[in-house]
Amino acid sequence: MPGRRFVIRWRKTGPLLLGVLSLSCSKRPNDASEFRGYLDAVNRNAVAEALAFHTPDAEFIIPGQSPIRGSADLRSLLQYDSVLKSSVRFEAAVQIGDTLILGPGSEKNLFFESIGLDSVAYAGGTRVVLEGSLIQGIYPANLLPESAAVFQQRYGEFMTWAGEEAPEEVARLMPDGLFRYDRVSAEAWLQLLRRYAARMPKDRS
Repeated sequence: MPGRRFVIRWRKTGPLLLGVLSLSCSKRPNDASEFRGYLDAVNRNAVAEALAFHTPDAEFIIPGQSPIRGSADLRSLLQYDSVLKSSVRFEAAVQIGDTLILGPGSEKNLFFESIGLDSVAYAGGTRVVLEGSLIQGIYPANLLPESAAVFQQRYGEFMTWAGEEAPEEVARLMPDGLFRYDRVSAEAWLQLLRRYAARMPKDRS
């Protein structure tokens, strides 16, 4: 689930990479300090403040889901993640021109916790494209294969249960089989997840 909290250790590019940048870019790379401010706002669940770090037509592309574009959709996404108390960490970031490339990371939220997962792990390669000091696009990397396999198993078990216990609610929350990212949907998912978690073995991990 995107719109997440990021905790990053920054890694400077070496002389060889800087030489490549001087040949391929007509201007200095964007300063990443504004992006750090965005991360701080997300960490505090300050939705309006975090939204202000994006361009008006910014996008957040979640693999397998409908593209999220523009201020209204991004606000809804940030509110969705705020309800689920999402927390994401990445090991490093490198800036190349107007793009930040993040290292491997992990994410925790109430959705994962409720289906029996402590966290999920992302491969390196999440990209954050900047336009000046603002965020133009965020493109998360895929989950690591091992993490994806466990997630698909646990998520599949939950959705099988939900399809049997609350089929109308699932159909409303996932029109065309895709998630709706907004505060109301997040709260509805939590209600279902609490019912599901209550019947799971307490020692499952």
